[in-house]
Order: sequence, then C-alpha cells, then structure tokens
Amino acid sequence: MSRALYSTRLRAALLLGVLGFVAWALDAVAAAAVPTSNGKLAFVSTRDGSTELYAMDALGGAQTRLTVNATGELAPAWSPDGRRIAFSSLRNGDWDVYVMNADGTEQTNLTQSAGFDDVPAWSPDGRRVAFSSLRNGDWDVYVMNADGTNPTNLTRNPAIDYAPAWSPDGGKIAFGSTRDGNYDVYAMNADGTSAANLTGTPADDLQPAWSPDGRKVAFNSVRDGIDAVYVMNADGTAQTRLTDTSAGDFDPVWSPDGHKIAFTSVRDSDAEVYVMNANGTGQTNLTESPADDYSPDWQALPARSHRLPACAAPVADSRPNPAPSKSSSRCRVSGRRRAGARTR
Repeated sequence: MSRALYSTRLRAALLLGVLGFVAWALDAVAAAAVPTSNGKLAFVSTRDGSTELYAMDALGGAQTRLTVNATGELAPAWSPDGRRIAFSSLRNGDWDVYVMNADGTEQTNLTQSAGFDDVPAWSPDGRRVAFSSLRNGDWDVYVMNADGTNPTNLTRNPAIDYAPAWSPDGGKIAFGSTRDGNYDVYAMNADGTSAANLTGTPADDLQPAWSPDGRKVAFNSVRDGIDAVYVMNADGTAQTRLTDTSAGDFDPVWSPDGHKIAFTSVRDSDAEVYVMNANGTGQTNLTESPADDYSPDWQALPARSHRLPACAAPVADSRPNPAPSKSSSRCRVSGRRRAGARTR
C-alpha cells in the first residue's frame, strides 16, 4: 500500500472513529436519562371465576393468566429487575406473601405466618420486601429479606399502617395510616424512624406510589366525595387531582419511565385497568373485560443496551474493524450487551 493511500485511509479511520464515538456517547447519555423502560402490567382479575393474577402488554394486547388458585391472589408487585412478582395469596387459609417468576412458575411462600400478610413492595435493590401484616393484632408495616427471612416490624403503632411503597433511592417508605384518625399518606425512613404525615386532610388518603425519579407521589383520595387519583410533591405539597369521574379511581402506579400512570377505575360499571399520562390526560381502558380487573403494577425492564459503532482502521483487507472503547484509541470487538393497597 502506498504511503499516500495509507495516510488517506488513516485519516478516514480516525474521522469515522471520532464520529462514531460521538454518536455512541450521545446515545449513552440519552439512555442514562431513562434507566429503565416500560414492561408488562401485572393485575388482578376475576374473569375466570376466581381472583387470579394476569399480565398484559402495557398498551393492552394479550392478557395472560399467571396463577391458578381458587382461593384468591392479590396485590402483584414486580421486582426491580422485572424477573419476579411478589403477591398476596389465600391458598394456605390466611393471606401470605408469595413470590414467583414473571411467567408464574416457582410460586413460593415467603411469610408463612398465622396472621395476615399483604401488599408487598420491593426495595429498589431487590434485596428486601416491605409488606403489611396483622400478625401482632393490628396492621403494621414490616420488612423482610427477599427470601422471607428476618421479618421486622417497622411501624409498631396501634393504628392501621398499610400498603407500603419504597422510594426509588431506598431511603424512605410511604404508607397509609390511621394514626391521626383517618387514613393519611405518611413517609418514614426505611428503618421505621421519623414518620411524617404528608397529606394531612380530614378525608381518607392512601395507596401511595412514588414516581421513578422520587420527586412525586401518586395516591388515592376521597376528599372530593369519590375515590380519585391525586399526585403531590414528595414533601406533600402541591396536591393535585388527576382523575375526575363520577365513579371511583384508585390503585395508581407509575410507569418505569415516569411518563404514565396506570390505575383502577369503576367508571365502566366494573373495575378496569386504565392508563393515563402523568398529568392526567389521555385516560384509556386497557383491559375491557366484563369481569373485575384491578390492582395494576408495572414491570421495569433494563434500558436498551447500546452497541459500540464499528470503526475503520488502516488494514489491507478493508474489512470494518471493531469499535473503539471510550478509554482507548484501539478498536475492540463490538456487540450488544444484554442489559398499592388491597381494594377488594
């Protein structure tokens, strides 16, 4: 190869490498802004004659039964990695918290307690599960390891403390409590300390759900005479009504990308799973079945990984070489890396 041709190909390779790296970097920044994408919605349905768990695409579509149990299942909660679902089941004679794979296999009892255990919520790292329990005579919020070991009472209050929701940073747990006489949404540190009333209204406020960025909390309130979905800042300010029907709307849950909220509505004479934009617009029925469908929870999927771009190098056979890494000008092999309260 002549020196001139080599020099020309070298400049072209460097230019392609720079442009490719810039494109890769911009793509990576965009991915970092949305660390997870929206997966399936798990929900409860009575369409087959018993209360079972189903899953469907977030836009509706195919709806798949996950459990087969005549005694009843409730309160599905996806694990942070989207691979498992915690839920409540009555199959052993009282309500216990179970876990299963996303396809419904390997259903395992985590609590095995004589008291009622209900409404599980995963910690953001997937290592612990918060839940509500009646095992000591009144409803308290407990936490246990994800394998069911070391259950610990966090609230220890004679009032009802129910339906925990873990903040995205793992530092706080929101929950509904009657300790001030009616249901209000509270938040406490994840170790149970410093519980504070966020809503502070004379009406019932419960079923908190944190937005993925931790800045907002959606919740259910009857302050206007009917169940409706509201949203507020994480400190309790700017409480705003999102749904406005003559029927009831409740069970809010955020999409993993933070753009939408799924919820339960009885505006169609039976309970259905709806979805709306985070500002309350675009309310759409997803389930559209004659049975009751309610208590949705949204699966988070890892963000789409990004393949490093191919780059050219001054080699005689002119085949594209692997892409440059961020820390080196050398090319390497490119490829894809795989990346609420019970109402019935």
